[in-house]
Amino acid sequence: MKKLALLLALALMLTFTCAALADSISVAVVYSDTVDDKGWCQSMDTGIKNAIARGYEIDYTPVESVAIPDAPNTLDQLADNYDIIIVHGAQFTSACTEVAAEYPEQVFAIGTSDKILGDNIFTYMPMSEEPGYINGVIAALTTKAKKVGIVGPTDGGDSARFIRGFVKALQDTDPTVEYMLSWTGSFSDTVGAGDIGKTFIEAGCDVLVGPSQQAVGALRNVDAAEGVTWVGQTTSQIVDFPNVVVAAADYDYAAVVIGIMERMAEGKIGGENIPLNYNNGGFIYTFSENPSLLPEDVKAAAQAALNSMIAAPNTVDFSGIELK
Repeated sequence: MKKLALLLALALMLTFTCAALADSISVAVVYSDTVDDKGWCQSMDTGIKNAIARGYEIDYTPVESVAIPDAPNTLDQLADNYDIIIVHGAQFTSACTEVAAEYPEQVFAIGTSDKILGDNIFTYMPMSEEPGYINGVIAALTTKAKKVGIVGPTDGGDSARFIRGFVKALQDTDPTVEYMLSWTGSFSDTVGAGDIGKTFIEAGCDVLVGPSQQAVGALRNVDAAEGVTWVGQTTSQIVDFPNVVVAAADYDYAAVVIGIMERMAEGKIGGENIPLNYNNGGFIYTFSENPSLLPEDVKAAAQAALNSMIAAPNTVDFSGIELK
């Protein structure tokens, strides 16, 4: 009955406005790290706060630093106590599908995945090849050594898409630019990411990039080095490392949260995939205001790539990219 009342309230309000909801909707988000990690978790936290700032009444509860073995019990405790439970991390997929089957009326969402995982599970997938491509354009045009370093977590999900978009941009923009790529095998290994970043710098890479929250480990080494820059994943990296971060791509997960709420208003509780891209406002791109980091011609080239993505999704075809 509670969910029926909620759906009726949402449907009524959406008849009059898409900017605000009459009743508060409770959302719990399960995170693998803290919401100030300068990366993956912080971007979801910011996205929900963006949705609230736009007038959506959301009672938001972050559940931070959940280990994979603890996920099933955590989700079991949250079920039936929140209108939406978002499981922010592909490493929690098994736990989410298992618990969702036990609570068929509970709305779950999990990312990143482009698969349909259950009738009461929404999935979301950032088309991160788009920001990866823009970062690659900037890297190709700003590297003086013609050598860039990519600090990877695992070769899966949106990180895999990001890196392939980045490599495609290098090839499209300047095929003479070489890249080094190494994986930590984790999304949270800041120490391992730092070691990889140090190795790349010592090998002569003068532009580095890395998706996921672990990347801050490599970014710290970039900040301490001479003549090395970083193309980032979150705007907070520009704020925290203004002397080396040339530009940053934020995920705006408000598009996911609002998308789920709109679908619930239509009577749906899952069974759909929600993409994030520049065309639907799922990404935000921010350029450094430091002209020594970002010359105007480089910014113009990156802006042109961005404009094409805003105009239409699926403009970056990374299917032919084979990583070294």
